[in-house]
Amino acid sequence: MPCIQHPLALTSYVGGTVQFSETEEVLRPITSVATARYGKLTSISSYHTVIPPGSISSPSTLDVHTTWNSYPHPEGQLYFHRKLPNYDVVTEANIYRQETENRVTGCLKLIDDTIFQQQIIVPPSSELFIELDESPFSCAYYFVNHDARRIFWLEQITTELLDMGTIVSDSHLDTAFQRLYWVHVEFFPMHMYRQVSPQVVDDLIGVMSHGAADRLTSRSSTFPYTAEKCSQLLQLLSLQRGRALDGHTLCFVARLWGAIENQRFMTYHGQEHAQLDRLQIMAPEEDKDHQWVKSIANPALWGIPDRYFLELHDLFANEQVFVDQWQIFMTACISEWHTAVVWTFPIMMVTILSCLLSRASLSSALPSVLSASGSLATGSILLLKHHGLEDATASFAARYLRAAKSRTTGMLPSAIVFSLPKALYLWSIVFMVLHFLLLASHVVGGLAMFGGACFLLVLVWAALYVTSPDEYDQSSLLSKILCRWHSIQGDPQGAGSSV
Repeated sequence: MPCIQHPLALTSYVGGTVQFSETEEVLRPITSVATARYGKLTSISSYHTVIPPGSISSPSTLDVHTTWNSYPHPEGQLYFHRKLPNYDVVTEANIYRQETENRVTGCLKLIDDTIFQQQIIVPPSSELFIELDESPFSCAYYFVNHDARRIFWLEQITTELLDMGTIVSDSHLDTAFQRLYWVHVEFFPMHMYRQVSPQVVDDLIGVMSHGAADRLTSRSSTFPYTAEKCSQLLQLLSLQRGRALDGHTLCFVARLWGAIENQRFMTYHGQEHAQLDRLQIMAPEEDKDHQWVKSIANPALWGIPDRYFLELHDLFANEQVFVDQWQIFMTACISEWHTAVVWTFPIMMVTILSCLLSRASLSSALPSVLSASGSLATGSILLLKHHGLEDATASFAARYLRAAKSRTTGMLPSAIVFSLPKALYLWSIVFMVLHFLLLASHVVGGLAMFGGACFLLVLVWAALYVTSPDEYDQSSLLSKILCRWHSIQGDPQGAGSSV
């Protein structure tokens, strides 16, 4: 990443004078979502102390430094604010420590020198964020313009290096900047709430109300919150309507605005080609159609991989994940795997116990036992690996699906693996029935066994026909059976329909 480099580095701060040595000092541009706020390595050193008599408390360390004010964030993180002639400064660096304050002062001197040398005009409502790096000669920074509600830097830099994603227009980039601005306000709300108009609450109520209605009337809405979550948030926002903002209110209002602006950026809100449907593919996808794999896996696994493949594809459309859709999908998966494991065990036990009969053949029972064992093993592994994932966040789900998506076959490997517990459970039933028919043939004869097998086939056909009687015109019996089975698994054509 490009950085502003100066052949000076702060070494000490003595008697109000900043002293430098001949080492390059680096200003590293970052964004408000790329700070170390939630990734700091904490090491608390606690101790006992002596409490003096009386009610007089010890003076704050900052009492002698009138240029800095400290504020605790509603989450608890301490941060510091300072007003300079041309802009304000905020930092989470602990100014209570003299060495840290010296480094921050050196960074401010470096930034002022850069502004002066490059003749940069800083807007009057600007605020600087500084984060000290591990290296004593480097610090990260960004500016925000409160009037324009955007973020900026002192050098030319690309969206790729800032990891902001690709854009389609200048107004699309403005949406990204507004999202980063609201994230900054969320992290530093306690000193600036008087500068923000309460109108942001009214505007947010309007957006959330529309989002709730959109969720209630469409199954594929692109709004990030569910109707139930919108209702809860609207209750909180309604309590603040018409009231002056405080730091705590501004914090959660900014968080909501940041989430909405992020979703607007991802769905090309306000652009020529906006994403109006969650399942709408916005960019051409690379063709990853491997029909030979599907042609083997689907018949062998009762068509279940095709259903999982379509669900996973829709779940990760445009590499976006809606947390409520992920929770619905993962809850259904865990329920299906759990059911397969529960019902497979008695099938395996009955098949094994049947081998104790006088004319039973272990070889005829082996396919059922192996299928049941495979269902138990794969179902148990999937349950263990995915325990608790039905409550995962959208960011975790996105990382999971991105890692699961193959470059060559897409979601097909995951679809096949997810299908194994139920498919092997069904095969264990088929092989168990064949095993009992073979066992019965030794008792009542081959003709009776054949008649019993035909009777079972008629029952299966009738059950499939009754459950889906109105959508098939194929001529072959096999194609009709397969079509009816696919209808039980779920109709891919109607998977993305709206209310």
